[in-house]
Amino acid sequence: MSNDYGTHINIARQGSTASTASVPRSPSIHSHPVPLQLFDHEVLDYVILVDDEQKKRPIGSGVWSDVYLAKPSEPKPTDQSHLMLPSAVKSPPVTPIKSNDSAIGLFAFPELPKLYAIKAPASTSSRKVLREEAKILSYLSQFPDSDNHIVQFFGQDLRNEALVLKAMDGTLEDWIKKNLNNLNDDLRAKKLAAIFPRIALSLIDSLLWMQDKNCNHADIKPSNILISEDPEDLTSVPATVYSDFSSTILVAPEIEVHNASPLGAGTWDYLDPSLLRSIDAPEASAATDLWSLAITLLFLIIGASPFDGFKHNKYQQREMIKSGQPLQCLAYDDVGIKNMRRMKDLSKALGLDLHKWFAKVLIKDVSRRIDVAEWRDELARATTKVEAMI
Repeated sequence: MSNDYGTHINIARQGSTASTASVPRSPSIHSHPVPLQLFDHEVLDYVILVDDEQKKRPIGSGVWSDVYLAKPSEPKPTDQSHLMLPSAVKSPPVTPIKSNDSAIGLFAFPELPKLYAIKAPASTSSRKVLREEAKILSYLSQFPDSDNHIVQFFGQDLRNEALVLKAMDGTLEDWIKKNLNNLNDDLRAKKLAAIFPRIALSLIDSLLWMQDKNCNHADIKPSNILISEDPEDLTSVPATVYSDFSSTILVAPEIEVHNASPLGAGTWDYLDPSLLRSIDAPEASAATDLWSLAITLLFLIIGASPFDGFKHNKYQQREMIKSGQPLQCLAYDDVGIKNMRRMKDLSKALGLDLHKWFAKVLIKDVSRRIDVAEWRDELARATTKVEAMI
C-alpha cells in the first residue's frame, strides 16, 4: 500500500424513561429553516486515497454505502457548476467561524480536517437513504456544539451523492478490541475503571443532545460510534461521537425524516426487543435508543455482546435477544464467568453496583425503565471515586 493509504487505513470506519419521558426541546429550532448542506467542491475538492495498485478501496462497507478515505485538494479547473437543490446551502470547507447564536450556528464554516471520510452510495437504491441521511446531518450540524456529539458533516457531494464527513481514528468497537481486549485481566480492569465513566457519560450526554433535537438514532452500537485520540497521550480517554444516521428518525418543525433503512441493518444484539416483534412493532424511540446504548456499554465492559454465549446457535441467540434479558444472558456458559468477574471488578472500582444500574434500563417493560437523566446522574456520582486513577 502507499504510505498515505497504509498510514491511515484504520482512521475512519463507518458502514453502516421511563426513557420515553419528554426532555426540554431547544427553543430556537422552531424559527430557523433547514437548508440541505452541500459540499462545495468549487472551493475545495478531495482526492480519494489509493493503494499500491492505484485502486480505490473502501475502509468500511455496509448495506447502503462504502466509505473511502480522501485528502482535501485544490478544485479541478474543469469542474462544472451543479444545480443547487431548493433550500440548499453550500458548505465552504474553510476556517471555522462560530455563530453567536446560542442554539444554532447559522452558516458556521467547519474546520478543515486532515482527511475526509467519503460515504458513497453502494447502489442506485442506496441514494435515497443517503439523501435522507444528508437531511438529518444538515439539521443536526446547524447546532454549534454538534461536533461534540455527532460526526462532523461537510455536506453532500451532488456529483456522486456521497456524504463528506470528517475521518476519525476508528470505531469504539475497534478501540475496545485493540486497547482493552488484548490486555491481561488485571491491566484491563484497571484501564476500564479509568475510562468507563467518561466514555459512558459522554455517550449518554450525546444521546440526550440528540433527543433534545427530536432525533432518534435507531442504530446505536459500538461500530456506529467513532472515536478520536490524543496521539501524544496514550493514556487519554478517547472522545466519542455518533455516526451512521441511515436508520434515524427525525421529527422537527422544519423537517421530518423516517428513513427507509431497516432497523439496525441486521444487528440484532443492540436492538430493543420491542422492535423485533413480528406484530405491532413500535417505531424506534428515545426508549429504544437508550436500550441500545446500555447494550453498547455492556460491550465496553465485557468486551463482547452479552448474547455471545449463544452465538453457536443463531436461532437460539435471536430468541434470547427477543427475550429482553441481556443481564441474565451475559452470565451464561463458560464465558459468563469471565463476564461476571469483569462486571464485579468494575463495580468495586466505581463503588456502584453496575448490575443494578444496568437493570434499571435493561428491562423489557418500557414503563418500568428509569429516566435517562436519573440513570446518568447515578453514574456521574460514582466518577469522583475514580478521578485519581485517570
